[in-house]
Amino acid sequence: MINERLDQAKKLFQGLHSSHLLLSDPADITYLSGFTSSNAALLLSKRRNLILTDFRYKTAVDLFCREHPEWKYTILRERMYDALDEFIPEGSVVAYQSDYLTVDNFNSLKRSLKKRKLVSAGSSISSLYIKKTAEELDKMTQAAAIGDKALEKLLDSVKPGITEIELARRLEIHCSELGSSKPSFDTIVLFGARAALPHGHPQNIPLKKGDWILIDFGCTVDGFCSDITRTFVFGKASARQREIYSIVKDAQTAGRHAARAGITTRELDTTARKIIEAHGYGPHFGHALGHGVGLRIHERPRVSSQTNDILIEQSVVTIEPGIYIDGFGGVRIEDMVVIDKKGATELTHFKRDLIEL
Repeated sequence: MINERLDQAKKLFQGLHSSHLLLSDPADITYLSGFTSSNAALLLSKRRNLILTDFRYKTAVDLFCREHPEWKYTILRERMYDALDEFIPEGSVVAYQSDYLTVDNFNSLKRSLKKRKLVSAGSSISSLYIKKTAEELDKMTQAAAIGDKALEKLLDSVKPGITEIELARRLEIHCSELGSSKPSFDTIVLFGARAALPHGHPQNIPLKKGDWILIDFGCTVDGFCSDITRTFVFGKASARQREIYSIVKDAQTAGRHAARAGITTRELDTTARKIIEAHGYGPHFGHALGHGVGLRIHERPRVSSQTNDILIEQSVVTIEPGIYIDGFGGVRIEDMVVIDKKGATELTHFKRDLIEL
């Protein structure tokens, strides 16, 4: 699959009428080559696949290229974008990642490649890694399983007076102890009315009876992410809490069951969204139904009413409808699924029924 992506990348930049493709985004570098570094670039041409990095990674890149002879490497002594002229002949056309480079780095690139033409590859590179390899899926499956176990373990810590920050920290400790390298994003724990903040930050807010508890977090295994959200009630749920939760659960179930290869992202979003709208809560579900997951916690495809991509086999997306009401709180239920021809396989499995803690 990695070499398949490499072939696809070469077709892509040739389709842009370019002689070279320069990749700068660390995640894309890993997706395309399998090499991981905090300071590297890939330079592709018709006959050459070159990894450029610095002295700190000499041993690692040397070993990598011995194991993957389709790649060669060079160690740079200058800043990355100041040193490219010697590798790209004058008159070349270079496609670059305009959606990643800073203005300063782009200016350095222009200075270094004065007698070459630069063309934007835009976000087209991201289409190459929507389909995940078996190894990548295995790593995300592991990360998701860690999250399921950590969340189950966390429930014993839910006591009156514990704060959002304390609960978030305990969850991250559990994830680490179970094998997560690091959180895949800043852990979200929100109590009560604050659960109406889709991406709120934990505060020193103490837990009290009747509060919503919204928890959104992720784990990582070898850089690959998981993402899960569950919402609980501390104590006995009110009739309105049960109603809101039931609507979101029905929408999320419909989304999971509809997800399959061949459906469009717009159709999938609509399948879940129309259930929430039918109950009069459409204005309270203001974000997309889901997003792709991989080395980044948010990547293509975006499952939204504003996109119309066709879901493909071996892609991973989240299904995460929600209802958020100012002054009352909110509910979100989120799972990661792997898309296949017949439907979708769930990676996250923590129970979805309303739990009163």
